[in-house]
Amino acid sequence: MASDTTTKKKAKKATPRKSATKKGAKAAKTPAVERHDFQASTRKLLDLMIHSVYSHKEVFLRELVSNASDAIDKVRFLALTDEELAKGDHDYEVELVADEAARTLTVKDNGVGMSRQEVIDNLGTIARSGTEAFLEQMGQGGEASPDLIGRFGVGFYSCFMVANQVEVVTYKHGEKHAVRWISTGDGAYTLEDVPAGTRGTSVTLTLKPVAERVEGEDPTPGTVEQDFASRHVIESIVKKHSDFVSFPIVMDVDSYEPERDAEGNVVEDGKVTKTTERKTLNSMKALWTRNKNDIEDDEYDDFYRHVTRDWGKPFDRLHVKVEGMQEYTALMYLPERAPFDLFTRESRRGLQLYVKHVFIMDECRELMPEYLRFVRGLVDSPDLPLNVSRETVQHDRVIAAMRKTLTKKWLGRFQEMLEGERERYETMWAEFGQAIKEGFHYEPKNKDRLEKLLLLRTTHGDGWSTLAEYLERAPEGQDKIYYLAGDKLETLRESPQLEVFASKGVEVLLLSDPIDEIMVEHLAEFQDKALQSVSRGEVDLSKVGKTEEDAEDKADEEKNDAKEEHPELDALLSALGRELADDVAEVRLSSRLTGSAACLVTPEGAMSPQIERMMQAMGQEVPASKRLLELNPEHALIKKLASVHADDPDDDRVVEYGRMLYDQALLSEGGQPTNPARFARNIADVMAASL
Repeated sequence: MASDTTTKKKAKKATPRKSATKKGAKAAKTPAVERHDFQASTRKLLDLMIHSVYSHKEVFLRELVSNASDAIDKVRFLALTDEELAKGDHDYEVELVADEAARTLTVKDNGVGMSRQEVIDNLGTIARSGTEAFLEQMGQGGEASPDLIGRFGVGFYSCFMVANQVEVVTYKHGEKHAVRWISTGDGAYTLEDVPAGTRGTSVTLTLKPVAERVEGEDPTPGTVEQDFASRHVIESIVKKHSDFVSFPIVMDVDSYEPERDAEGNVVEDGKVTKTTERKTLNSMKALWTRNKNDIEDDEYDDFYRHVTRDWGKPFDRLHVKVEGMQEYTALMYLPERAPFDLFTRESRRGLQLYVKHVFIMDECRELMPEYLRFVRGLVDSPDLPLNVSRETVQHDRVIAAMRKTLTKKWLGRFQEMLEGERERYETMWAEFGQAIKEGFHYEPKNKDRLEKLLLLRTTHGDGWSTLAEYLERAPEGQDKIYYLAGDKLETLRESPQLEVFASKGVEVLLLSDPIDEIMVEHLAEFQDKALQSVSRGEVDLSKVGKTEEDAEDKADEEKNDAKEEHPELDALLSALGRELADDVAEVRLSSRLTGSAACLVTPEGAMSPQIERMMQAMGQEVPASKRLLELNPEHALIKKLASVHADDPDDDRVVEYGRMLYDQALLSEGGQPTNPARFARNIADVMAASL
């Protein structure tokens, strides 16, 4: 196919069309031009290839350069056993020649070239791949097979997206003639023999005119939006798509130097000297292909900047080479800082994808899970299955296997960092921990690995703690892992729900990231200890601080309902329950408060306020749910309020203070009072009365 299409020729050598015949051979009479129809397609199919397969027109140059690279690889491989080829040109390169005035672009190579029959087979048949056929000839490519890119048979035809006519002139070593192939992409092509020249292939595109841009209007049919005859456009495309091709991609570049005087100043109206210099457009520095032991840190850092356009230094890196059933190399980096758009849908995510050092995709999301979307870098594979346009990865088990391996490598690297470089790991976690927690949702199969990587804030000091470290500090008899979720860490530390836990010496996890409650649902337990929210349901700390035998003997005694111990508060609870019926499901006495007067508790099975707010922010309707208002029976305010109610059940202060208690409970967890203005007036009245 088109993979045999392009091959480079040195500028000092003549093109196939103008070259002399071989020494000692008589000039052959050129046969008449033959017209052929494309064998495997109708005009409609060719039109589909030109207009529908590729999403960006600029990829035509990538395809032609890839084909040229393949052709050079083939001739190098064949030269190992062919003495005549071994004596030939070894200065392999792909040459680009642009003529802005004539609007032509030529891609030349000094690769293997094609015979007349190969031209008919490869260029006259859509979806036939010369590279594929070559590999079949070589026995499906053993260890000695060359590194070939083209596999699909349609890449060559992408040039019709930007060209009105395509001319291919190719000469294969040992043939009597070179061959000229011309087509306008209308379903047919012409073929003729021309005098033999130097080995290789030249593809010349007669480019479509550049569209005149008119705001609000589509480009004129038959035009292109980029000037592909422009040197600057060509350089940028090569840099983007073919920078790491193994052979030089060269182009003659003109520069103009004005005449200067003896002091170096430009002479007014002086002559301008034109000089032409051959410039190599690609770096050919595929760093990831080298042995990592031979690469310096500075080289890794420079390559990170090249790939990511981030001018800082990477925080960490992984250079992985996988061999076996699948063969590929990955060079991946961890940035120093989380990108500002890490949690937006439009954020950049995924690794760059290369096939045989040729750039295919900028964001291949299939190669890295969503929760590791901050990882930057690339994957290069010789056999990665792509779709017909090389722009979309097929969803198959090869991709899944690569993703699984790369994910495992990063989770293993995080574990190593946690165990051996704790301070660095904490720095990394502060930037990316919230995204990593998403792994419990996106890949629950990795739960066992992810739970060991968690760093969480707790009531035990200001530092980070793992779940294992939390359990090591747990007092005798603690049979659960307790946590409190909210919006702000500072608010959580002052939460009234923590009071009884502090009095019992029980540490509580403080979860302030939006993802935390979803993470907890998937985590559920750690080392056979269930996770329980301190703001949900009933709290039983009767076993804490006791041996198992003592706990069994005294459990019933310490579980006595607070309501039975304070019958004098029953009337107050009933009155407040009726008054706040629109806001809370129940008003009851609390076993978790020791200093505060009131707090709010979420019933078992109900949705937490954090989840409700998250769903509302995503535009989802959330069914109304009521929480429980708990009062501290030992607090002076509750006792005094009960006394006021007992003296006069219709006292207005009971109602107003009851609402203030509810608003205080909302404020204590970072919420808003139901009526802020009324709450402010009541506070002012209370302050005035106390003075």
